Amino acid sequence: MALADYVQLMKLRIDALLLLVAAAGYVATSGIHVDVLRFALLIVAGFLGAAGASATNHYLDRDLDSVMRRTQARPLPQHRIEPPAHALEFGLGLVALGLVVAGLGINLLTALMIGLGFVVYIGVYTLGLKRTHVSNIVIGGFAGSFPALAGSAAASNAISLPAILIALLVFLWTPGHFWALAFRSREDYRRAGLPMLPSVSDERTSVRAITFSSTVVAVASIAFVFTSAFDAVYLGVAIIAGAVLLGFTAKFLMSPSVENAWAGYKFSGIYLTLLLLGMMADAILRIPV
Repeated sequence: MALADYVQLMKLRIDALLLLVAAAGYVATSGIHVDVLRFALLIVAGFLGAAGASATNHYLDRDLDSVMRRTQARPLPQHRIEPPAHALEFGLGLVALGLVVAGLGINLLTALMIGLGFVVYIGVYTLGLKRTHVSNIVIGGFAGSFPALAGSAAASNAISLPAILIALLVFLWTPGHFWALAFRSREDYRRAGLPMLPSVSDERTSVRAITFSSTVVAVASIAFVFTSAFDAVYLGVAIIAGAVLLGFTAKFLMSPSVENAWAGYKFSGIYLTLLLLGMMADAILRIPV
C-alpha cells in the first residue's frame, strides 16, 4: 500500500475537469465579483467530492477493472490496496468531508449539489445503469453537470441561468466523448460485458451516434448566445472550437477508424475546456454581441 495508489484512486485528471466546470458555474454567475474565500472553499469541497466519488467507483468496479486491459493496472485489480474496503472507506470519507466543507463553509445548497452529483454518479450510473443498459452514459453522465450547479450555488446561494446552460453543455457533451473512447476500446467493454453503445451496436450505428452527439453539442453551444447568459467573447470561442470539433467528427464519419475515434476523443476534452474558459472570460469581460 502506497500513497501513490490512493492518489490514483482519486482520478485527478477527471477531478481537474470537474473543478473547471464548478469554477465556470461560479464565475459565470458572479462575474468579476469573486469572493476568494468562498471560491477556494468550493474548489476544496468539489475536489473532495469528486475524488471521493472516483475512489468509491474504483471499489465498486474492481471486478470489471480486473477484466479490462485498459484498467488492469489500477490499484485494486493489482491488490496493492488490501483489503479493498479500504478504498471504499477512503472514498466515502472524502465525500463526507467535502459535504461538511461545503455545508458549513459555503451553504447547504452547494453541499446538496455536490451530494446529488455523487448520488447520480454512484447510484444511478455505477450501480444502476453501467452494467445493465445502453443508456448508461447518457443518463449517468448527468453527474458531471452538478459541479456547475454547485458553483452557482456557492456564488449566489441560487442556481443561475448560465450555470444551467453549463450543466446542459456537459450533459450534451458527455455521450459523444465517452462513446468515442468506447469505440476505441470496444473489445475491452465486450470482454467485461458492459453495454456501452459501441460494444453492443454495429459500427454504423455507433458512428452515427457519435456524430449526432458531437454535432448536437457544437450547435447547442453556439445557440447559448441567444440567451441572456453569454455574449461576444463566448460566441467567438464557441464558433471556433465547434468548427474544429465538427472537423474531427466529419473525419471520423468518413473514415471510422480507431485512430480517428481517439483523435476526436482527445480533442473533445480540449473543446469542453475551451468553452468553459470562454464562458468565464465572457462573464468577466461582458462584451455584448
